[in-house]
Amino acid sequence: MDEMKMHKLMYFAQRESFIKEKCQLFGESFYGWKYGPVLTSVRHEYMKPKPFDDISESVSDGTLALIDGVLERYGKVSSWNLSMLSHEEISWKLSRTGLESSENGERQLSVQAIQLDAIRESIARSSMKDKEKNGDYK
Repeated sequence: MDEMKMHKLMYFAQRESFIKEKCQLFGESFYGWKYGPVLTSVRHEYMKPKPFDDISESVSDGTLALIDGVLERYGKVSSWNLSMLSHEEISWKLSRTGLESSENGERQLSVQAIQLDAIRESIARSSMKDKEKNGDYK
């Protein structure tokens, strides 16, 4: 998995945790770089010869299920398309206020704004389910 895809999947996992669990999956902050949300710890891992090789922490079954859901929904989406999806997120847009499109930026994404993105996504999913149930969506 390339670095860009990892950053975006981590963002969507964080957002998904707000949707499913109403809390953060992890406490690290994302930064609003030009291609979407970035975690500096992930950036540092990809600078190593063997990224993530020395990480051995286990996670709960609930966390595994959440991550599996994110991978099922977004895992086959290209890095670039994930980047474009992340550009629709309010949290990323707010972190980019006043920056040129070519600047990486050093502003953190607001946790409250990620929660808002989670609410928006949850409403969109509910709307799609309603349309499918009523036969309005194909």
